[in-house]
Amino acid sequence: MPVFDARSKKDIVFVGSWTDFPTPSNGVITLLDNYTYFITSDVDILGNRLVGGSDTTIIGGSSENCSITSTGLSAGVALLTTQWTTPIRNITFKDVDTCLSIDGSINPPLALDWTGLNFQNIPNIGTISTCDNWIYSKGAFLNSQGLVFTGSIGTVGIDNSIFVGSGSAGSIIALDAGLTITRRFRAIYSSIIAFGSTIGVDANLAATIPTEGYIYDTINFSGGGTYLSGIDELDNRSRIGNSKGVKNTAEIGNYFMLNNSTQTVIASAGVPVKIAGTTTENAINQKFTHTDNRLTYTGGLLRNFQISGTASFTSGNNQVIGLYVSKNGTLLTNSEMYATTSGSGRAESIHIQTILELDENDYIEIWIENDNSTQNITVEFLNLICKSLD
Repeated sequence: MPVFDARSKKDIVFVGSWTDFPTPSNGVITLLDNYTYFITSDVDILGNRLVGGSDTTIIGGSSENCSITSTGLSAGVALLTTQWTTPIRNITFKDVDTCLSIDGSINPPLALDWTGLNFQNIPNIGTISTCDNWIYSKGAFLNSQGLVFTGSIGTVGIDNSIFVGSGSAGSIIALDAGLTITRRFRAIYSSIIAFGSTIGVDANLAATIPTEGYIYDTINFSGGGTYLSGIDELDNRSRIGNSKGVKNTAEIGNYFMLNNSTQTVIASAGVPVKIAGTTTENAINQKFTHTDNRLTYTGGLLRNFQISGTASFTSGNNQVIGLYVSKNGTLLTNSEMYATTSGSGRAESIHIQTILELDENDYIEIWIENDNSTQNITVEFLNLICKSLD
């Protein structure tokens, strides 16, 4: 068995058997500070568990043939416990009940940069509580689930990875009520496969996440189970795009009016007023709320929008009718369009459009005017679309 000392911060130990690790004490193998442990085969530490040291690094040649397990480790006891920054590369943790217990609040800052790390046949991967970053790349959860994030975490970053749950109750990844994400939770170019009773990602509604800081980009959700729970595409914390199996986030609103008979009262010629009548919102609206002839933007970020509206109406003969987009009760003159009713009082549809900025709680409406009399106007058909340009 090798003798371990702290003579160099560049020491590396090749581990082909549990005996190449430091000698266990009461079932605990304490990894040395600033050492790199290079796993060369499938290593069983026989009921013992690992406790990381400061800047301990665990790497292997390949997650296909380099692994760590612990036959006989008690249920609920983590295979790896640490409170330090711990890079891990190209190995598999497998065949234990619980794998991780990580607390970065004791010796901050703690960074977890893991590449090519697999979890295999682990029903309760464990808890990561408080770290600056958890960056997970080119890894796999295989018949494994139950990774819980809590405490304060800067960035959870996932890319080019696959997550396959076991089908049993629980979630592959959970963001619990005590979690605060200070920068972002971001998953890109990955697959999440949840089947049976398994939830893909369960985000507690009480978790603190910045506006549009809960990000899924080009994720393939499959398996037929529940893919996302808690935070959905309508939540201002979420930004979901180019993803299959779930609804993607959009900033889009639409309402329409059909066969309306309510007159818009014109008190003064040339003075625009809000079109009267009952409008119906589109079922696919996102980040907007609707009341009659009004869309209110509920998104959390300032964005540019394109507004398009069409109205068909009746009034007196040969009346000059103007149509406008109104933002927060103020007419946008760059949207202004006119038409003249026919001798029978009907005009062809007027189309208006403009580009504008909307911030949270800004609202838009369609207003109309009779430019040359106080003859009332009945807008029979109306359609308004507001869509983000960002």
